[in-house]
Parts: sequence; C-alpha cells; structure tokens
Amino acid sequence: MPKRKADTKFKAILFDLGKVILDFNFEPAFKRLSKATGLQPVEIEWHFMNSGLEVLYDGGKISSRQFYTGVKKLLKHPLGYNEFKKVWNEIFTPIPEAVRLINRLHSRYRLVLISNTNAMHYAYLKSKYPLLGKFHRHILSFREKVRKPDRRIYRKAVKACQAHPYEIFYIDDRKDLTDAAGNLGMRTFTFDRKRPQELVKKMEALRIL
Repeated sequence: MPKRKADTKFKAILFDLGKVILDFNFEPAFKRLSKATGLQPVEIEWHFMNSGLEVLYDGGKISSRQFYTGVKKLLKHPLGYNEFKKVWNEIFTPIPEAVRLINRLHSRYRLVLISNTNAMHYAYLKSKYPLLGKFHRHILSFREKVRKPDRRIYRKAVKACQAHPYEIFYIDDRKDLTDAAGNLGMRTFTFDRKRPQELVKKMEALRIL
C-alpha cells in the first residue's frame, strides 16, 4: 500500500540556489557595465533580456568565452575577460536563514542542489562559498544542457537524491518550478526570502526538522 503524504519519511532535500540559498542582484553589474559602455543600466538590462545570451549560457549551449564575446559585441564594452568575470560574478549575497538550515540538515539528509546557472557563476560560487560543499550532488543546467522546468533536469535530480520523488522535499523561489516538480511527485515549497521563517515552519510541520 503506498504511503500517504502525511506519513512520508523524507530522505533528501533538494535546494534551488538563487533566491533560496544566495540572493542575487544584477543591478551592480549593470551599473559597472554602464560606466564602461556609456549605456544606461536599464538599456543594458534590456539587451540581456532580449539577446537570449544568458539562456544559451545557462543551458550549456555556449561556452564562457563565447558568452563573453557575445556580450562584448552586444554592448561594445572594453573590458577584458577577467575584468568582465569580476563584474558578472560579484552579484551574490547569502541568505542567512537558508545557510543555517543547510548546516542543520546536511548530516541528516541527502542534500542536492539544483540550479539554472552558468559555468562562470558556478566556478565563482564554489570557490567563495564552502557551504556548497555540504551538498552531495550539484545538478546544474549548464552541465545537463537543460533548464528548469524541463522534466529531464528534475529526473536527474531525483536520481541524484537516491530517493523516490515522494521522499524528496524541494525548495525553489518560483511557483512554476515547484509546480513542475510537484507534478513528478515531489513535495515542494515555494520560498519567499522576505519570509524565511515560513520554510522553517513547513519543515517542522513535516517533521523534517
């Protein structure tokens, strides 16, 4: 007889990265690029939104060098590759409540990270934040060549969790992404970084904590 959801014993916790573990804000990067190009930050944001370069890069369809070259051509900025990396990467800040949760959970559950991210950001974050080393596996869009909410990346995550979908608790900041995972049988929570205690309450109610 299948377990009811209320009786589920969770074996793995699946965390999104951006806006769950680390907040990010592209505005400082756009301002720095504005100084280098003469374009207004809002114009730079528009170019990124409409060029499709970031989607290609996160999806592993282009390399870091190709992304840099594409942005250089798009914005006509004079920055060298290493200068651009610094501008592009320095946009993250940890979310303290999530950090505390991971430190509590990592010895009790299998922790897996799932993220739509790119090679440049990932290399930077892995070197800067040892917290990411507490995860047993990292499922990353640029490696898998597919982005959330595609079912293929969630299936990879389920396999990495070494658990049935109903034994996985998944946290993301976007409802469309938690809904997609829920359709595969995972228990999910849509995280609001302005109300982090709601996640703690949910985990306590499910006896995860």
